[in-house]
Amino acid sequence: MKKGILAALLIFFFFLLQTGVLRWFSFGNIMPNLLVILTASLGFMCGEKTGILTGFVCGLLSDLYAVYGGGMVQGDLLGFYALLYMLIGYGNGQFNGMFFPEEIKFPLLLITVSDLALNFVCYIFLFLLRARLDIGYYFLHVILPEATYTLIVSLAVYPFLLFCVRLTERKGRGSTE
Repeated sequence: MKKGILAALLIFFFFLLQTGVLRWFSFGNIMPNLLVILTASLGFMCGEKTGILTGFVCGLLSDLYAVYGGGMVQGDLLGFYALLYMLIGYGNGQFNGMFFPEEIKFPLLLITVSDLALNFVCYIFLFLLRARLDIGYYFLHVILPEATYTLIVSLAVYPFLLFCVRLTERKGRGSTE
């Protein structure tokens, strides 16, 4: 129960940060993807079910923001991002057995790969299938910079998420640590 409330609060907080505050910190319209960091991290730390649920809510919020925030590309499908984020959460949840709290390199690798995969799939379905074939330009000017920026931001965000998850686990067990 506490983990669900924490996840809901984190999703809401990260969504507000991504759609509002981080616009001020964009470089050439490139921003870190906090929702990918959150989905990948919670999937990795808490397992597949949490990753899928977090991914669905984050993706649905991204879909709704694309529709009502004016960022929707003509032909986008409602639910497209929800499905992608769910797959990210599930994929990262597969590595839950390899989760060691003191290890940071592997989670950062998973976050980066998740961001690269998300943007590559978006390119395929939103641009390539519409005969926009310049993958090199899109990779160098959108995918790679966003993945790099997301990686840099996740250096600070991942330890915060780890702290929050550990805190709820301690409280959930009734520990006095």
